[in-house]
Amino acid sequence: MNISSVVGVIAALFVMIFGIVTSSKSAMIFLDPHGILIVFGGTSAAALMCFPPRFYIQVTKVVWKKFFGNYGIRRENVIREIVDLAKGVRENPDYLKTKVKSIKTPFLADAVDLLIQGGFPEDTLLEMMIKRSAILSKRYDQDVGVFRTIAKFPPAFGLMGTTLGMISLLQQLGGKDAQKLLGPAMAIGLVATFYGLTLTNLILIPIAENLASINRDDESLRSIVIDGLRMVRQKDHPKVVEEYLKSHLTPTERMQYSKRKVA
Repeated sequence: MNISSVVGVIAALFVMIFGIVTSSKSAMIFLDPHGILIVFGGTSAAALMCFPPRFYIQVTKVVWKKFFGNYGIRRENVIREIVDLAKGVRENPDYLKTKVKSIKTPFLADAVDLLIQGGFPEDTLLEMMIKRSAILSKRYDQDVGVFRTIAKFPPAFGLMGTTLGMISLLQQLGGKDAQKLLGPAMAIGLVATFYGLTLTNLILIPIAENLASINRDDESLRSIVIDGLRMVRQKDHPKVVEEYLKSHLTPTERMQYSKRKVA
């Protein structure tokens, strides 16, 4: 599980609820349907104009998988998988066929499957994997772009809701007890701005940045797989493979890798 993402979601909810409860004598004012409908309804409508509904189903699956997936030691795990393949290939030519179904890293499994099929020159095989990596990077960048695009809408719709509230307020200024109604009316009008800013800064932008960070980690992982694929094909010594692939890790990560290996 991606602990930091889950903790971040919980913290964001806590901050919002704490702010609502402590900033007003009556927290019910934040349940104003006027502001909620304009911000959430308007954002949803604008988003549907930008992207088809099926796209959101796909993006929701991606976000769920990446938020609750284990991304902490993926690169270490894939290095161990590749080193194991390097050892097995040197001892048994058919090792890849017996191991491919148990490989946990999808991109590595894809690469091993191509190796098993055979018939591909080394340059062609590596070029294919580099191409697939680039396509995945582009696809994941599109997911990030979806959230960054949608994040532009809530503040604007929040301002729209506040503007409509102010227009309604100004219409009442000449009426009876208008001065007493001024404060409550302005508070209700600003609820829309509150939801617009909250939706953008506590939900959409953090999700986009989280996905962007995971995507960069994905690119590094695929780079490890491509290097490992070349070395496994050449039947390099497992120790050489391991040390070479560890170059993709930071010094701290290499130390942690060694400790976990010993453990």
